[in-house]
Amino acid sequence: MRTEFVASYYHTPSDTVRRLFYNVVRAGHLRAAPDYHIERNHLPGHDLLLCLDGAGFVMSRNRRFRVEAGEFAWISGYQPHAHWADPRSPWELYWIRIDGHQIEETCNILSVYRTPVFSRIPLPEVRAQYERILQIMRDRPAALDALLNAAVSELLAILFENRQAEVAQSLTAGKAFSPDIQNSITKMTLYPDRHWRVKDLARLSGLSEPHFFRRFRQVTGSSPIDWLRRERINHARRRLVQSNDPIKQVAEQVGYNDAFFFSRDFKRYTGLAPSQYRLQHVREE
Repeated sequence: MRTEFVASYYHTPSDTVRRLFYNVVRAGHLRAAPDYHIERNHLPGHDLLLCLDGAGFVMSRNRRFRVEAGEFAWISGYQPHAHWADPRSPWELYWIRIDGHQIEETCNILSVYRTPVFSRIPLPEVRAQYERILQIMRDRPAALDALLNAAVSELLAILFENRQAEVAQSLTAGKAFSPDIQNSITKMTLYPDRHWRVKDLARLSGLSEPHFFRRFRQVTGSSPIDWLRRERINHARRRLVQSNDPIKQVAEQVGYNDAFFFSRDFKRYTGLAPSQYRLQHVREE
């Protein structure tokens, strides 16, 4: 049995389009043979795979992840990567290769390097976007680049919703936060870079500021701002290991405008300066 390419399309966007939009440079539909295996050291762009049937695997940061039917996998081409079919049940895939000036940051926000597989996605909605992209690539209408950008944006919006739901579920796993503070905790976890104030968080919870503060401390054992600081440091620890971003940029990504205060808080909670933490844990990886 050979791998069957049901459809395969190419596109070369202009430099202007590359600056403006999410770009789709390849798209296709394939039914894999048992020996289907792709391995590369570097490839411009990101491959987004939708497993329609069967199963397969993706490799990210030297970790193997299984992809089942109805699941979605994101592979960054800017690092060594691989994907292959399960020989016992080779997968059928829709796939697109996308690029754009903001795609790497989107990849980071979605924690793709840590968790490249998206489970429990709304399959009909995701499949519809893939089929829309394939049709645009096939028909090549005059507004091709703008239409592809719109379809990719809708697909990414679905992935953001999916990952936010996963975060919310992980927050309540093993410890049920009461509804009156759950919304504020979820927002701080998803958006640690925002300038949160206690009155803003209280408003999210529908409580007065003093009542919210008391309830938050009662449930979590810490004040809202201390909880936020620790959550920011958790995000920073992941970014230091999973990216090559300068420490000042990592500080800004998690809500610190001053690198000095970031380094002070980081060392307070981890016992190491950010540069020491990165060096130690990247070696461990």
